[in-house]
Amino acid sequence: MPQRTSNQKHYTLGINVPDRFHGDEITEQLAHIARVGFDGFFTLWEHGYVEKWANAAARHGLFYQSIHAPYLEAGKLWQEGEEGERVLCELLACLGDCARFDIPIMVAHAFMDFVDVPPTEIGFARHARVLEEADRLGVTLALENLVRSSSLAALMERFRGVECCRFCYDAGHESCFNEGEDMLSLYGDRLCHTHLNDNFGVTDRTLPPHLMPNHDLHLAMGDGTIDFADVMDRLDKTPYEGLLCCEIKLKNVPGRHDHDRYIEMPIEEFYAFVLERARAMRDRTLPRKNA
Repeated sequence: MPQRTSNQKHYTLGINVPDRFHGDEITEQLAHIARVGFDGFFTLWEHGYVEKWANAAARHGLFYQSIHAPYLEAGKLWQEGEEGERVLCELLACLGDCARFDIPIMVAHAFMDFVDVPPTEIGFARHARVLEEADRLGVTLALENLVRSSSLAALMERFRGVECCRFCYDAGHESCFNEGEDMLSLYGDRLCHTHLNDNFGVTDRTLPPHLMPNHDLHLAMGDGTIDFADVMDRLDKTPYEGLLCCEIKLKNVPGRHDHDRYIEMPIEEFYAFVLERARAMRDRTLPRKNA
């Protein structure tokens, strides 16, 4: 099997805490994540819990790399009115938690809906306010590739010279939703974070827009059809070196059973399994797809 060579980058490995866990449960999960050998992790944002998670990370020697900001209402940032201001306030509060507890990155969605809406000036103005606060606090805003790239492209272009405006690469989203675009070629020079997971691409194009996320399975690397040898080759071409974070789910999407064996595993066995796959991806021992 191929081995890592001396000229390959040194990547450490991290994982999300799966979204079936919340609050104090996440503190408990961090012990398992550390025991199996992960170097770091990220979480979704829950108001009032970040301090507990940061303290647990310190106890277990884990790097708390990022918080994923609330995303289901991200589209409202582009709309006039109080709802957009409320979503903006959530992002600013999340940034504040990142700064208070030495978490260097906040991941955000440029948009969420599956109907593409043109960017607006009020949306740009709100994102500018987020970036101003991120810069003041010393936190990086990582914008993630989603189902369409127009909003992301508009933000990356508008804030091209803003150092704290960076890119989070999601391999599963690229496979399902970016219509063949090489997102690392587009934004790899601004890469600061990863969401690495597998899927089978879009297998049913007749699904209505609100069901399209069902293709985004968040499987362990090697359990779908993404060529992670190619992903690693492209990651190596970027300036980024550091923590590669997996983003794996522990629940099935409606009508599918891809996650059954994950769900049946004891939780520490699940984390060890994902770490094994992550190491194989990093070390190029996963079979190359379409070879």
